[in-house]
Amino acid sequence: MPLPSLDVKATPETLQGLRETCHDMRQPVASVFALAAAALAEPGLPQAARARLEQIVAQAEWLADLIRHSLLTAEPAVPDACLTDLLRVASEAVAAECMTWAGKVRIVSAAEPVLAAIPPVLLRRMAANLLSNATRAAGPSGMVTVEVGRRQNSALLAVEDTGPGFGKITKGLGIGLAAVSGLAIRYGGRLEHDRSASGRTRVSLWLPLTYGQPLASSAGSAIPAAVSTAPGLRSAGSSPAVATREG
Repeated sequence: MPLPSLDVKATPETLQGLRETCHDMRQPVASVFALAAAALAEPGLPQAARARLEQIVAQAEWLADLIRHSLLTAEPAVPDACLTDLLRVASEAVAAECMTWAGKVRIVSAAEPVLAAIPPVLLRRMAANLLSNATRAAGPSGMVTVEVGRRQNSALLAVEDTGPGFGKITKGLGIGLAAVSGLAIRYGGRLEHDRSASGRTRVSLWLPLTYGQPLASSAGSAIPAAVSTAPGLRSAGSSPAVATREG
């Protein structure tokens, strides 16, 4: 079932205000970098503190990329012509989500690399929104499964959770999934939701492998999966086909 996109008509004044806000956010982000760098340079810094500071730097880098892209992005009718590794971006989004969520995440990936025709900063936004929605539904003791694969000329990023399903959890702002759907449509893709074979809620993000290429139908044979341990994840002991991260 396709998910609706967020249809908001922004005025020039609103867009300019958002650009100015992004512009002004650059200084505090730069300050985070400077403070983290100073702390990392302290002699005798405990390893645990160093690891946390490095995580702060990684999150600040992601925020800086998001701000930069928002300020320099091209018109929606002329998408950025670059390909992005789905597994790498999904792994980064999972690592970030697990900093604030106590549940478990597993990643199931295709045997070969999967590249999608979308800028990495936008795919990271989309993956983060899908994961945030899924972890909120699953709760702190639940599980989220992230699948990365491909079918013909379509790249797939699917997220399943053990929550009660759409419409059965406390609503958020109502922006995340609609924004993901809108970005997917802009880059020639789509966002769908249904139930998996196990009865879990499943949200599927389909994206073209190359620019200007139509998507394959979502109905068809199952996407093959193989062993893949994403960066920062540890392999599940009894399940060689997935990688698992505990928050």
